[in-house]
Amino acid sequence: MSISSVLHWCFGAQPHHVGPDHGRSDGDSGRDDGERRSPPRDERQTMLGELQRQTYLHELLRLTCADVMRKPPVTVSVDETIGGALKTLDAHHIKLLPVVDAQGLLKGVVTHVDLQPLDEVLPFLKLASDTTAPESERRGWPVTTVMSAHVKYVDPLTPLTEVIPLFTKNGHHHLPVVEEGGRVVGMLTQADIVKIMCGRPGGL
Repeated sequence: MSISSVLHWCFGAQPHHVGPDHGRSDGDSGRDDGERRSPPRDERQTMLGELQRQTYLHELLRLTCADVMRKPPVTVSVDETIGGALKTLDAHHIKLLPVVDAQGLLKGVVTHVDLQPLDEVLPFLKLASDTTAPESERRGWPVTTVMSAHVKYVDPLTPLTEVIPLFTKNGHHHLPVVEEGGRVVGMLTQADIVKIMCGRPGGL
């Protein structure tokens, strides 16, 4: 149903009659009862709700990553250690960290799984513990030793409608938002997008 039809149904066509209507009785107004009767209140409320939903969806189509991303982004330096990166993840209750250089340029990402000891991620490695470094030693390694250098990211001006398939089809849960030149300016998460898509009309 179009917005114009919703408005017409809710409010109806306005009569053009001006001044007192002399010479006509209440029972003979030139219109039948069906034309003069407005829709019941509950139907009007339903139509108005539909209008609000259509307006909200129209606003969603105009959103870009810059409108939804979390900023400033939580990042770690390439000089950070595995232990330091793990503390940052836990402190901010997040699951992915962009790794950046001194200029804020994206160099990779690390996840909570990347930072955990291998014998905790893969328990069978405990049987070969002599081949794994002690945890105290491993936490002092540079975070670059476990980061993923091949990173999927999005531009701030990318429409949100183009990003949603990356979450729904490709299994991404977190995407760095990177401006031209490679600097990380925000983070986009699946939870943020779901919150926007399920938001109440008028919440934008």
